[in-house]
Amino acid sequence: MARVSIRRAARILADTWLADDIVEFPADLLPSDRDSAYAIQDEMARLMASDPFNQAAGWKVGATSSGVQRAEGYDGPIPGRIIAPTIHRNGASVPLSRCRDAKVEAEVAFRFKSAPGRKRGEFTLEDLAGVVSAAPAFDITGTRYAPSCRAGWDGRQNMLAGIADNGNGGAVVIGEGTSSWGCVDFMQLRVELRVNGGDPVLNLWDQSRGHPLDALVWTVNHVYKRGFALASGDVVLTGSLTEPQPMQTGDHVDCHMPGLGRLGFQFSRA
Repeated sequence: MARVSIRRAARILADTWLADDIVEFPADLLPSDRDSAYAIQDEMARLMASDPFNQAAGWKVGATSSGVQRAEGYDGPIPGRIIAPTIHRNGASVPLSRCRDAKVEAEVAFRFKSAPGRKRGEFTLEDLAGVVSAAPAFDITGTRYAPSCRAGWDGRQNMLAGIADNGNGGAVVIGEGTSSWGCVDFMQLRVELRVNGGDPVLNLWDQSRGHPLDALVWTVNHVYKRGFALASGDVVLTGSLTEPQPMQTGDHVDCHMPGLGRLGFQFSRA
């Protein structure tokens, strides 16, 4: 993809993000491969970071399981930055305007107590386990693309467009972290997620659940291979443990992750 096209695509997405809006994205600017999608995402982040308020404060990754990737027609995970003003605390009121076509997912977040230094070769879980705390989190997905253009895309195009659009980023809610997470069996962790006090949402299991620790290691290595780094205080969200739930104004969401804690938020209009 030509550099001029990457810049045009990134400018459209950055402007649309900053306006809390959606756009009819030009078909000729849709990335054709992952390298182009990453390049658009990076340029979008650079443009937004001209305002220090919009610096990245971590990374998120979706489609972490083989089952979800097969079902959606993806060839791998979908990474994106977490922009600092989109991070909310337990009990927050989250503006729906930031999260067009919003869906909420319960995830495990890892927060870095100190930065992982650059090293020869890839990071392993042993390199990272001692420098992160774990917390319950919500990933509230969003989009900058109008429904009319998304309707005509196949799975691969949706994947690449999602990567370019900062990993389908909207907002995140993160609870208090704990360093005593070593005894948590993440693949057997039964998450109790309720919307408006309703029945618990279905959990993802087996091949539909990506392992949060595998996602953490993959994401850190991916970030460093792309020439970026993680700092103390940065967070990594590691993929949904529950079926994504569509949201609307006024909805209240609560979640309990045994061994990690409880978390809740409400959607507001503004």
